Amino acid sequence: MRRAEAYDLDDPRAAARPGTATKAKGEARRREILDTAMTLFSGAGFNRVSLADIAAEVGITQAGVLHYFPSKAALLIAVLQEREARNTEDKRAREAEGVRPLDAYVSTLKDNDRRPELVQLFVILAAEATAEGHPGHEWFVQRNIDLTQSMTESVRREIDESKLPPGVDATVIARWVLGIAHGLGAQWVLDPSFDRAGHVELFLNLLEPYLNSPRAQA
Repeated sequence: MRRAEAYDLDDPRAAARPGTATKAKGEARRREILDTAMTLFSGAGFNRVSLADIAAEVGITQAGVLHYFPSKAALLIAVLQEREARNTEDKRAREAEGVRPLDAYVSTLKDNDRRPELVQLFVILAAEATAEGHPGHEWFVQRNIDLTQSMTESVRREIDESKLPPGVDATVIARWVLGIAHGLGAQWVLDPSFDRAGHVELFLNLLEPYLNSPRAQA
């Protein structure tokens, strides 16, 4: 009698065999690979972590990783997109509950700071990705454009631009806010003794005279 073949669920050929893996199990494995890559990238950066490192940490073969992500670059982009999507969803949820846009941004920063490995991930990868040959370069360029536009819209919803000093408008303030948050993030991974989100909030408090309407008192 022919011996039954043992299938590896992470074997790229497994997807072609009916009944070898459920969609839920595949999603769970994909999530495990993403979380593992996020942890390793945040500790050593993209360039120093290999697919073999990620596969070994998950406990599967390198081919198993490639079954879910066709390349290391694709995995990096998936990690970045996942983290950014969570931030966007959190901010929108807060705004839907009536939280002002800039306050919602600070709350998202506070959530991120509770997971310092994620802050470190973006600090390291953003620095690496300044090189045009880096696989994350285009993503970070577009992210900067999108963040600036989104923050500018948030500022315009809260600030009366007619009250601002000459040369200062919503886009300028948006760049200040993002520059402060990102710059403090780089300092914070080296010295987490200060409150990064709190410092950003202090800066936003300086904008009180230019608000469309006063904040509700707590």
